[in-house]
Amino acid sequence: MHSSIEWIDNNQPRFIEISDKIWKFAELGLFEYKSSDLLIDILEQEGFTIERSVASMPTAFIATFGTKKPVIALLAEYDALPGLSQDKIPQKHPIEKDMPGHGCGHNLFGVACLSAVLAIKEKIINKELAGTVKFYGCPAEENANGKGWMVKDGLFEDVDISLTWHPGDVNTVVSFNFQAIIDVLFKFRGQTAHAAADPFNGRSALDAVELMNVGCNYLREHIISDARLHYVITKGGKAPNIVPEEAEVWYFVRAPKFDQVNDLYRRVLNIANGAALMTETSFETIILGGASNMLPNETLEDLLHKKMIEINIPEYTEEEINFANEIRETFPENYFDNSLTVYPQEIRELSEQFREKPICDIVYPIFGRGITLGGSTDVGDVTWVTPTAQFVTTCSTFGTPGHSWQMVANCGMSIGHKGMVYAAKVLASATEELMKNSELVRKVKQEFKERIGKTPYESLIPEGSSPPIEHFRQIYDTM
Repeated sequence: MHSSIEWIDNNQPRFIEISDKIWKFAELGLFEYKSSDLLIDILEQEGFTIERSVASMPTAFIATFGTKKPVIALLAEYDALPGLSQDKIPQKHPIEKDMPGHGCGHNLFGVACLSAVLAIKEKIINKELAGTVKFYGCPAEENANGKGWMVKDGLFEDVDISLTWHPGDVNTVVSFNFQAIIDVLFKFRGQTAHAAADPFNGRSALDAVELMNVGCNYLREHIISDARLHYVITKGGKAPNIVPEEAEVWYFVRAPKFDQVNDLYRRVLNIANGAALMTETSFETIILGGASNMLPNETLEDLLHKKMIEINIPEYTEEEINFANEIRETFPENYFDNSLTVYPQEIRELSEQFREKPICDIVYPIFGRGITLGGSTDVGDVTWVTPTAQFVTTCSTFGTPGHSWQMVANCGMSIGHKGMVYAAKVLASATEELMKNSELVRKVKQEFKERIGKTPYESLIPEGSSPPIEHFRQIYDTM
């Protein structure tokens, strides 16, 4: 019988072709119809049972194969980012101006999970493994925190363990924390009037937005240093001589823990109330998403690290190295040092070899436990309801900024493909060991139970909310 790794090697051209199709689709979050349909069609043809449009999101789905324990979930993403259309070349060259592109490598993300679950399916069919594998098609990680809505709907209640990965510029287990986040739109409403002839009859919604932003900028001095507040005005009026009746501002409110982000959000709401009082306007809030901080599971992290060491890291051709060197020439000055500022000193020292070598071809030791990064991920919610761990693999030139055209270019060509295949092997191999080793599963679950302790999970998405599909449709229409 072939191992899962051999099966993935034998079938990798098929999965590279699928990832390239999703790279071309480049669909924005909550509207990934072609991408999700492609994945669903393949999984259905392979004998998986499909639950479509879960958690009230048309592009969210769950595919299941098997009936026994343990139940292992692989979390997949496939959404793109606005304005990052880019050809597969090392110079900035949009395929179609202002259109989306896979600036976070999610064209690779879901397909590595697909490859892994199909490899495990073959093992279950051949009675080499006993268990159930579930593919979670998770939309809108970049904006609406799709997994948070799925968790809120109780879609992980039968899952024993979840695994996931992400394209990056190194090979390492993700052991550091991410910020909890509340993603919220403030919609102010006032009274229109002629801005010159009778401004006294107007009540400017834009004034309220600007006053709110001023208040939040003053608030920054009085919040914990790891918290983050950032915003963009999404609607500001029609013309200078019309007092704006409607105005909107979109906020990300972040903090290291979900109780901290709730408290910070309370203070932001107070500022919005103050801005409305000062301008005699009203406002409503629309929660676009919410994600918790990460609950680590070191037993799972150690398993993923072991698998990353055991499996051969990709080797790179001269053509790929030249491509990476050309990409590197487009980076800002001091990019190398700046890209390492969040890491411990020993990791910076280990990374010195990549000043001259443009592609990471080692597995980093596990690092970052206890460190909180500035970004957020909806994987955080999953970690509070089932033991979860994740890793990243080299899919781009070392130092490539996330959400950049350079990332799009890397993830559309062979450097990205090799990282995807390597990730698929790690996922499959880890899943295989969990299905064979009941004692390991017990240890993973025991650690999860101990870490939860007396801190119950609290979703940052309010009761009664629904995925903001129409709101994002309106936002995308203005881009």
